[in-house]
Amino acid sequence: MVVDHPTTGDIAADAPEPRDDLRRGRFGADELAEVPPDLPDIPSPEDYRAAVDAEYRKHAIETGCARVREIEHNEITPALRRIESADPTRHLVGLENRLKSEARLTEKVENWLKADAALTGEEAFGLVKDAVRYTLQYPDDQYTVGVRADCERLRDEGFEPVDLKNTWDNDEYKGVNTRWRTPESGQLFEVQFHTEASFEAKQETHAAYERIRDPATPHSEITGLRDYQRDICGRIPIPPDAREIR
Repeated sequence: MVVDHPTTGDIAADAPEPRDDLRRGRFGADELAEVPPDLPDIPSPEDYRAAVDAEYRKHAIETGCARVREIEHNEITPALRRIESADPTRHLVGLENRLKSEARLTEKVENWLKADAALTGEEAFGLVKDAVRYTLQYPDDQYTVGVRADCERLRDEGFEPVDLKNTWDNDEYKGVNTRWRTPESGQLFEVQFHTEASFEAKQETHAAYERIRDPATPHSEITGLRDYQRDICGRIPIPPDAREIR
């Protein structure tokens, strides 16, 4: 019997395309139709680096916020409570606001990181002067001597004085604001010294202060806000020798 064999041309015509062979070998014939036609785009080195930097900043900020809360709870607030207990003529006020909100703290830290690419997240947190802040309030006749005594008590607790700003001569804000550094962690914190009248004025004008600091506030509005602050602060009695605190 003579068996007909296909010609070479017939073999070539019936053979699958090489690409189909590869795809069948990898996925199986039944899965061939489901193979995606193209691979996803590979991110550029610049995009990859930006994503890594963003993730690093997020982690650093989350870690930093937790660290600030821990320092406040374990180091600073206990010391301020001890200082408060040393003199019954004055007391801490607004203690519930001692920690800056996480959103505002994050904003300040991100601004520092953008301004100086060499900063670590921990260093940026250390530069936020009021991440933790306190206010001591005194009777008018005990104010000057009380502020000086409490500054010494802060030193005795081991805190390093960073600066002191006396604004009793200012016509828009009156008080004494100080910054301190914790001895081990190096975290900055703020202590404000007020009378009852100056603290109430600060609370009353806070919204105006925030509007003045907002770059989007029209200049014409800022003029009115400053006049408002002057009017409120002009009613505050100035304690004896308060201007002499340095």
